[in-house]
Amino acid sequence: MIKLLSQKTKNYLRSTRFKTTLWYSLIFLLFEIILGAIIYLYVYRSMTKELDLSLKRQAETIYNFVQKSNVNLANFEADSIYSSPDELIYDLIFEALAYNPQNTFVQIKLKDKIIFKTANLSSGSIQTFDQKEELKFYDYKDEDLSDDLIRVVNLKKHDYNITVAYPLSSIYSTLNSLTELYIIILPLFLIVSFIVGSFLSIKALARIDQIIKKTEEIDAYNLTSYLEGDEYNDEYGRLVKTLNNMLRRIKASIEYMNNFTISASHELKTPLTILRGELELALKSPKSNEEYLEIIKSSYEETLRLIQIIDRLFLITKLDNSLLKLNISSIDIIQLINRVVNDFSFFLREKNLRIKLNTNSEDELLVNADSELFKQLLINLLDNAVKYSYPDTDIVISCKRNSDNKIELEITNKSDPIPEDTLPHLFERFYRVESSRNRGLGGIGMGLSIVKQIADLHKFSIYLQSDNNGYFTVKIIL
Repeated sequence: MIKLLSQKTKNYLRSTRFKTTLWYSLIFLLFEIILGAIIYLYVYRSMTKELDLSLKRQAETIYNFVQKSNVNLANFEADSIYSSPDELIYDLIFEALAYNPQNTFVQIKLKDKIIFKTANLSSGSIQTFDQKEELKFYDYKDEDLSDDLIRVVNLKKHDYNITVAYPLSSIYSTLNSLTELYIIILPLFLIVSFIVGSFLSIKALARIDQIIKKTEEIDAYNLTSYLEGDEYNDEYGRLVKTLNNMLRRIKASIEYMNNFTISASHELKTPLTILRGELELALKSPKSNEEYLEIIKSSYEETLRLIQIIDRLFLITKLDNSLLKLNISSIDIIQLINRVVNDFSFFLREKNLRIKLNTNSEDELLVNADSELFKQLLINLLDNAVKYSYPDTDIVISCKRNSDNKIELEITNKSDPIPEDTLPHLFERFYRVESSRNRGLGGIGMGLSIVKQIADLHKFSIYLQSDNNGYFTVKIIL
């Protein structure tokens, strides 16, 4: 049980859900730290600015009280009321000092002589500096006066140098309290952010779990069961759409392999059955030399047919996997057509078919192509024409230059009419028109497919035409 929990914990720590939650919490934590730093700086600057404004107002008020009194403080003489300048000045600026905290420091100089300072400065004084400006703010450190920095404003006007200062301890105390509060709140924010992040990641990745669960249920036997949710236009919707498209491609590939296996097995079965029958016949009873020779000839023909089928399958494999490298050379089309026609002489006689070759050029019709592949293209086209032509008809092969100085090759034969909507499918692998005359002709529906692949490989244009009278034409522009 412990091992199981440990493994689940390890899996969770490696999961995208945990990583998403962790990133969310870290980003939230970083945001909180930045926000806290901004609040800290804002409070510090605001309180310092407010303190500076208060010190400035107090310094100006003290100066106004002293200046308006018209008392000659430089040549002060004691009397029955004031025994020292301190008493006189304190009386003059009492209103400015009455409402200030006890730790406010006030010091007044007249011509570089201190004529007044508050009681909290009795053991010392605040150091002042030469200044060109009338008003100057600065921080001052004196451990005898305060453990913290002292904020000082110095007003220099006429012969007076009025200094008002206040320790920054209250500001530091407020900031320390804010920091302590933030330190207490920060872990709570982190816990809340982790919980919220976990909840959001679970909600966000719930559809991923559904996709995984549904995908695990799909195998080669239920490829028609597609994933739900491809109607959405978000990331998950695009993922589902991509997976469904992949399933369709896999289904098409499996159907292709199944059709290939069935069609190839069907095509190979016929010559193998004939071979088996011929051999069984030869073994059942003694035969004459002529009969054995006839059996051998028949077996040889079926063997050649098997080799032809295997060669086509091998060629398809190489074409599908881009294993062929073109060996381009200049080919005389007319000569090549004549050689291919001679190879079909037996099949032409068997159905009493005639070949008519039409060409309007006395010059050689040369094309740059791979000779072996181009020969295979002609063989497939002529085999297709012979196989589906009516007996006692003509197969017309036309080869000429068109107005664009390109070579047009056309092969026309007469057979059952082909519906126009069927023509685009004739280039598809294993597709055959199932008419009453075609069911017994055999073939695995790869002839025109191979022709199309060879034409595309050479960048030739190829077209199919069929009319209501049954004239079927394959046209290739070289």
